[in-house]
Amino acid sequence: MEMRRKQKKIGVIGGGAAGMTAAIFAARMGADVTILEAGERLGQKLLSTGNGKCNLGNANLSSGRYHGHGEFLDKCFSKFGTKETMDFFQSLGLLIKDKNGYLYPLCEQASAVLDVLRFEIAAKSVRVLYGSRVEGLDAIKSGGFCARGRKGDGCFEERFDAVILTTGGKAMPKTGSDGSGYE
Repeated sequence: MEMRRKQKKIGVIGGGAAGMTAAIFAARMGADVTILEAGERLGQKLLSTGNGKCNLGNANLSSGRYHGHGEFLDKCFSKFGTKETMDFFQSLGLLIKDKNGYLYPLCEQASAVLDVLRFEIAAKSVRVLYGSRVEGLDAIKSGGFCARGRKGDGCFEERFDAVILTTGGKAMPKTGSDGSGYE
């Protein structure tokens, strides 16, 4: 599906697995996409997932395997579940294997997953602004959003028609997952 009107300018705050995936889907829809990444590298936490093997998902995905918010998860899984996850990664050229119900890249290397995501980011001409820590996001009266923050010793301000927030939780502060996106 291609965007037929004016090309939308989409900002993705956070360059982890979710941010890269969101950026790829937006770019595939024809948007002009920019990732604002606080770190110096995309997908840093991804390299440690699944003990370095990168568990992509579960062949038997269901909300019953999670605590709380079952109805919300069921809605999410109905739109993007195991099949869609596998289709997405296979569209990037990643070979997947099922190991006791858990999905891994065939080579069992998280770096392969990161590589295919980065290659697609580059192929879709997604702009990445490294070292860009977003400190505020304001709605613009005429429409859209303004993301502002620090980059190195200076400040930055970027305007977007829409913003996707993918800053993650507090799981790994060393990799940038420090919960600052909640603010």
